[in-house]
Amino acid sequence: MKIISADSWILRVPFIRTSADFEGAHHELIGVTLRTESHSGMGYSFITDTAGGVAVKALLDSLLLPRVIGRDAREVEKIWHEFFLLTHRMGNGINRFAMAAIDIAMWDVKSKSHGNSLAVELGQLSDSVPVYGSGKAGTRLSTDELVELSVGYVEDGFDAVKIRVGLDVGADPSRLKQVRDAVGPDIRIMCDANERLDLPTALYLGEQLADQNIFWFEEPVLSTDIQAHEILSQKLPMPIVGGEHHCSAAEFVPYVRSQAFRILQPNVCMVGGITEIMRIARLAELHGLGFAPHLMSDLNVHISAATTSTTYVEYFPFLEPYTTNRLNVTKGRAEVPTAPGHGIEFTAETFERYQIA
Repeated sequence: MKIISADSWILRVPFIRTSADFEGAHHELIGVTLRTESHSGMGYSFITDTAGGVAVKALLDSLLLPRVIGRDAREVEKIWHEFFLLTHRMGNGINRFAMAAIDIAMWDVKSKSHGNSLAVELGQLSDSVPVYGSGKAGTRLSTDELVELSVGYVEDGFDAVKIRVGLDVGADPSRLKQVRDAVGPDIRIMCDANERLDLPTALYLGEQLADQNIFWFEEPVLSTDIQAHEILSQKLPMPIVGGEHHCSAAEFVPYVRSQAFRILQPNVCMVGGITEIMRIARLAELHGLGFAPHLMSDLNVHISAATTSTTYVEYFPFLEPYTTNRLNVTKGRAEVPTAPGHGIEFTAETFERYQIA
């Protein structure tokens, strides 16, 4: 199981229109392909709306990938820890994105070497996970379009949808009410402010949103402001959730201790990969908190099936146009794929059209 080759690449793909904040918004996917004599594995990370992928790729090519050649692909956690120590003085930034791409690829290889799906390799507990509809609620959408797309998720069998708020606080309560009236009282609605608000405004808007019985209030203020999250969690009736911009399990600890977050939302690429996000899932388990990993639906179904703390998986199918696989969602639950590895494969057309490096 020695790794005999390791390559990196970048795909620049458009952001889906219904979630983009501006014209021309895009993702850069920084990928890694690892090969042994018998298996190959693919991992990727992402950066949104900037051309920063080249920095991650440079770190991969110059420092990390040469160090995996000749290593046993099954020593995932050991190599992750070595890379943590190697890059620790860089702080938490592009090193975590680079580590994530390698870590995901290594888990892919390790799972395939045992003939297991990624979920089984991680200790699968369930065959399906609850999902909520996301990605069709951008702040640029008209209220009519927002309502139509939210109803569309319900018609597709979802029992929970997320809408984005915070760009126009004065209009948000009315937009939410129209969505609530359209989807009915039994559908859970999550609201995401994308860190746009200060504390007084978040308190004001949270009180307005509470009238429509929202299920959670996501990223109301800057992710670094622990005290503001604590105050919001104490004063508002709905759970305050966040963490998609945290870069390590350690960064979640003070939010857990202070009960600033009731549900943890790590991003597998931001925190450094599967090895680290599983530590966050265990952190949620041990403190009786929820776990709702951010964005990467195709990976998160495997991760979330291996923890008892899962509240929801965000169904945000931004990669569907570019991959050969699609999650099977029925009655608000996504089936966990059973093929060996994570099962994600980008199409040849995607590489031909969108590869930039």
